[in-house]
Amino acid sequence: MKKSYDFYLKYIKQTKYVPLSYDDFGDMLTSLDYIIIKNETEIEGLLVYLEKDYVDVNLILGKTSTFRPMLEQLLTKTKKDLRIHYQKPYPLAWYANEDMIHPNYQGVIVDSTLHKVLLDFGFKDTSIQDTYYMNLTTFKMDRTIHERLEALNNQGYDVALYNPRKHTHMTYFLDNLLSSSFKTAIENNLNKQKPYPLLIVTKDHRIMGFAGPLCIADDFRGVFSGIEILSDVRNLGLGKILFQHLCFTLKKMGARYMTLFTGRNNVAKFIYLQSGFKVAESFALMLYERN
Repeated sequence: MKKSYDFYLKYIKQTKYVPLSYDDFGDMLTSLDYIIIKNETEIEGLLVYLEKDYVDVNLILGKTSTFRPMLEQLLTKTKKDLRIHYQKPYPLAWYANEDMIHPNYQGVIVDSTLHKVLLDFGFKDTSIQDTYYMNLTTFKMDRTIHERLEALNNQGYDVALYNPRKHTHMTYFLDNLLSSSFKTAIENNLNKQKPYPLLIVTKDHRIMGFAGPLCIADDFRGVFSGIEILSDVRNLGLGKILFQHLCFTLKKMGARYMTLFTGRNNVAKFIYLQSGFKVAESFALMLYERN
């Protein structure tokens, strides 16, 4: 184990990964399967994966010359398709900007050496995901946000923290969310003994959108779980209003920065960019199909 961890620490320095502790590294290798390539004296390559519906490649590390041999070994161990996805079996944090940490490596950095090796091996890009970051300590809400929200207030719209005694139709709202993962995140939060605050958009006190739940990680990262507005009330500028209130509220709660990621073709990216976020890195999600 010590030899494997020493190898890991040596090669992790060449990446943006946040190094795992000795115990967490051991936990990853215990929880998942792995392939090691070594010569007579030292380890040269490590591929960590988990086989379920797909074979999810969690980590590839080491000398570039070992990448293809490890992938070839992996193909002999399974008949399933291989993929590299943001839903990793063992999430790995990485530095999005200096000391700003994003909790999960999304895929393979576009145009990196590994990306080129995987393309040459037969993997295909299935989508491109961009990761964003922003220093919240300097965040200021766009001056037009207050003006726009005041105008919408006159039509019965508002942005507020969720209050079950005041705001209605939560079940309808959850059932009409496009993202099942957002629905699950909200439900799990509301079922806690002390739920995190949830920022919502309402129309006459009826819930029509959300951002959150609002919480802060140990390193003062404002956690962003998601944002969605029901189709009934889109194209009113509520998404931008809601997101900037999210940033402002997290800042007031003590968050120092935020990170988030979304598909390159997701129009929500314009809300992030207009709010002051910058792209930290672009990742490819990849798939190797057997047939």
